[in-house]
Amino acid sequence: MKKNNTISIFLILCILTLFCLTGCNNKTNSEDIKSKISQEIDYLDSKIISMLNRLNNISLQNYTITSEEITLGESSGKSSGESSGGEQSGGGSSSQGETGGSSSGGSSGGQQEQSNSQSQSSNDTQKNNITTTKIEPETVLESDENDIDWTSIKNEIEMINESWSVVILDLSTLNVDNNDILNFSNTLDNCIVSIKDENKADSLANIAALYSFIPRFERTISAGNGEQNVKEVKSYLINAYSIVEHEDWTAVESNISECEQTFKNILNDIEYMKDKEYKINKTYILIKELQNSLSNKDKKLFYVKYRNLMDNINTL
Repeated sequence: MKKNNTISIFLILCILTLFCLTGCNNKTNSEDIKSKISQEIDYLDSKIISMLNRLNNISLQNYTITSEEITLGESSGKSSGESSGGEQSGGGSSSQGETGGSSSGGSSGGQQEQSNSQSQSSNDTQKNNITTTKIEPETVLESDENDIDWTSIKNEIEMINESWSVVILDLSTLNVDNNDILNFSNTLDNCIVSIKDENKADSLANIAALYSFIPRFERTISAGNGEQNVKEVKSYLINAYSIVEHEDWTAVESNISECEQTFKNILNDIEYMKDKEYKINKTYILIKELQNSLSNKDKKLFYVKYRNLMDNINTL
């Protein structure tokens, strides 16, 4: 009887151990999937904002580094060529007084010397080619809003479309609302069509609508309140940015007001404020500066304030 009881207890312990291990394994897998989706959402975030900025030729960097290849000694090469021509003319004049055999030998020697001279000149040119780099400022005030690099934007929307098929599968494992997934897909299609047609106004509106799903996905994967609020703030800012194209300043003001109210949730999040207090306070000041500038109803002024604000939000 004792032996049977011992066996029973041993079996029960084994079952409990397997159950605990299975539960731990499922928890680990769930956390891994959430981490993976979080990275995918951040990827979508950066690509969507990049496309929006390209539509107005706005760079979040203050400068760009360009390279250029310069050939040195071009003027000296030209001078050498002219001198060579003069010598050949003189040589021809003196050869008229020589015999035919002498002339033939001189011609052969002249061709060889000319070939060597050209080879040497080519080598000198290659040696004198250098690459220089220079820093050029990226200013919003001088950017051309209508000179759009549609090729780069088309490339980015196709990259988003390719990655979305993977993101769908990951979101489905966390039981994300199917309506959100379907609506994101439909909005993505609208983005592709408007970008294909190179319609700036529609592209801005569709891309802004596409970004509005990012905060929803953040909530689905139970991201921290701080991360959710940051994405929400960016969504309102992006909405305002897209509306500026139509110069509907009432709607712009409404979205910036929502942007400020949502950001106050971040200011009240003591845990999230740790080690980020300076950046968060600076970002709030920039929101207020943008809000105060709206009375001017000036697109370029808005873009200047927008760039500074978006650049700071991305660091939170």
